[in-house]
Order: sequence, then C-alpha cells, then structure tokens
Amino acid sequence: MQTTYLQLTLLQAGKQGRDAIKYSLGSRLSVEPVWQLIKSCGWQLERVIGGLESMDFSSNVRDNSLLKAHTDITVRKFFSKERALIAPAMLGSLHPVTDEPAIWDGNTLARLLANQQFRQYRSGPDNSRNADANSLLLDIIQNPQRWLGQRHNGKLHLFNRITETAQLHNHASLLPDFRRPPPRLLPRRSPLAR
Repeated sequence: MQTTYLQLTLLQAGKQGRDAIKYSLGSRLSVEPVWQLIKSCGWQLERVIGGLESMDFSSNVRDNSLLKAHTDITVRKFFSKERALIAPAMLGSLHPVTDEPAIWDGNTLARLLANQQFRQYRSGPDNSRNADANSLLLDIIQNPQRWLGQRHNGKLHLFNRITETAQLHNHASLLPDFRRPPPRLLPRRSPLAR
C-alpha cells in the first residue's frame, strides 16, 4: 500500500521488469474502499488480478462493472519503468557450477557470478560502464540469451551482443573457480548448547 492506494506489479516469467504491468487502485480519502474490494474478492489475489485484467481501460475506469459497488475507487493500468525489476520465476535457483561446461551460456555465467565462483575479475575493453560482477550478473539475468563465455589463455571472457546479429562485445574476464562456495546460512545453534 502506498498511502491510500494499492499498487500491484505483475511480473511474468520470461519477461523483463520493464515489461511488467502495474495496477494502482485506491481512493484519495481512505484505504477502506480498497479493503472492501479485496474482501469482496474473498481475500484472493488471483480474483483481484483477474478482475483487473478483465477491465477495459480505453474508457472511464469508474464505469467498469468490476467496481459497481465500489464507486470511490480509481484504477489505473500502466507499465513499469524500473529496469532492475526481475521476476522471481526468471531467477529459479542459481546453483553453483561444479564442472567446466562444454558451452558457457548466459545461465551458466549467471550461476558462476551469483555464487562468486571466480577470481581475478577484470572489466573488458567493451565495458564502458566499468560494471562490477554484480551489475554484470543483473544484465545476464535479464537477457541470458545475449551472453556467452569463451576461454582464452586460461581466462574466461564474458561476451554480450545487443541483437542476435550484432557483434560480440567483451565485457569482462575472470578465472573460474569450481569449488563449492561456503553456505550462506549457518545451522542454528541452541542457546542451551555450550
């Protein structure tokens, strides 16, 4: 909730965050009309989203049949402008890389960077932003099909192409390290254990 408005962002697998559809619904005076709408949908988010998706946004939104009983609610549909929004379904589990793959595709590169399984990271000649490994990871996750890794003189070079037919650009080089990373969460110890 933002003040008296509820904002919903629909992230879909296979789409980037900037392609996400957003809905804003609420009242200028009170949060109560939104709660009444959610309550009338049986507290089920799927029903609320289904109703929003069935609305015709080419006319006055207040006249829509979904909102018959809720006349002080305004609803707006718009597209997200945030580039860094990533749908959780796009991420999945980024498990560590255990062996050298035959082909270093974008998904394998993302797994390597996410688990910090590398040493001697260096920006490449085509990395005009001088992006660090985490920034590169976000770029790879958003467009894995545009990334490729290639071994040369013992180092792994990370290449990107803007379009399918574009030339490859060298963004970074590193030395892969296939050792399993340390666990991020340690087991909880009992406060009674000494």
